[in-house]
Amino acid sequence: MAKGRGVQETSFIGFMAFIQVFGLRGGGGTEPKCHQEGPRQSDQLLLPPGQSPLPSMALQESKKPDVYQTNFEPTSYLEYFKLDQDPMAKEVLHFLLKHYNATFKPGGLKGKLLIDIGSGPTIYQLLSACETFEVIVASDYTDKNRQELEKWLKKEPGAFDWSPVVKYVCELEGNRDRWAEKEERLRKAVRQVLKCDILKERPLEPAVLPPANCLISSLCLEAACPTLGACRDALRHIKTLLQPRGHLVLSGTFGSTFYMVGDKWFPTLPLEEKFLLEALQEIGFTIEKLEKAPRAAETLLDNRSDYTRMFFLVARRGD
Repeated sequence: MAKGRGVQETSFIGFMAFIQVFGLRGGGGTEPKCHQEGPRQSDQLLLPPGQSPLPSMALQESKKPDVYQTNFEPTSYLEYFKLDQDPMAKEVLHFLLKHYNATFKPGGLKGKLLIDIGSGPTIYQLLSACETFEVIVASDYTDKNRQELEKWLKKEPGAFDWSPVVKYVCELEGNRDRWAEKEERLRKAVRQVLKCDILKERPLEPAVLPPANCLISSLCLEAACPTLGACRDALRHIKTLLQPRGHLVLSGTFGSTFYMVGDKWFPTLPLEEKFLLEALQEIGFTIEKLEKAPRAAETLLDNRSDYTRMFFLVARRGD
C-alpha cells in the first residue's frame, strides 16, 4: 500500500503496502485551515524561511499522463485503513503504529517542526508525533489526497472515520478514552498541507520552511520513485528539509512491485533492505533503528499488493 504519489508518476510507496496506500502522500493542494484557527495555507510560509519540506516525488516532470492525479482515488485507498475490518490493514497498521508510539513516546523524539512527506489522505502516521512536536506540516503530490486530508482536518461531512485507529493509538499510550482529545490535538498541530514532489530538488517549492527537527515518510518512496537512482535522488532531496542532527523516520514495504487502489493498478519500486541502508548512509545518515516484519500468512493471498516485508527505520542526519 503506498499512499499517494509523492513522486511523480510511477511508483506509489510500494503499495500503500497498504496504508497510506500504505500511505502515499504526494499532493495536489488545497489550503487547509487549523481547527479553530485561521486558514492553513497550502503553498505559503509556515515559519521563518528555511527549506521546502515534503519530498514527494523527486524526479523531473514527465510528459506522460499523470496517472496519480488522474487515477488515484483517496476514498478507495482509505479502504486499506479500516482497522479490524481488513486483515492487511490490521497487519500494517499494528506494525507501524506500535513503532510510531515507541519512537515518539516521552523520552523519544521531540521538537518544534515535523514535516510529513507524502502524507496521502491519511493521519495514522502523525497520531503519536502530535504529542511531542509543536508544529506539523503535511504534504502530498495529488490534489485529491490533500483535499481529502483537509476534509478530516476541518471536520467536514463525509470525512473518513479515523476513530478506530485513534483509539488504538491511545490504547498503546495507556488511555483509550482520550481519543477525541488526541484528534483535536492533531488538528491544531497540523498548520499546513502542502503540495510536494520528492523527485524535485526542492520538493515543497514554492513553499519555504525552516529546516525541520524531524521528517516522517510512510509508504511513499516505493510509490513515488520509478528507479533506484530516482530513489537515491529523492532521499537526497528530502534531506535538505532536515536540520543537521535531525531525524528521518521512514516506513514502508520491501519487495513490492505494485498495489491496487480500487480497480486501478499502480507500479511500485521493489525496495530492499541493503539498498535502502546504503543509500541513506551514502548521504550522511546514521541508522539508529531498523525494525522489520514478514508479511503474515493470512494476507499472502490478498492480491491487492505483493510486498514481502514491512520496515520501520529511524536515522539521524550527520552534518
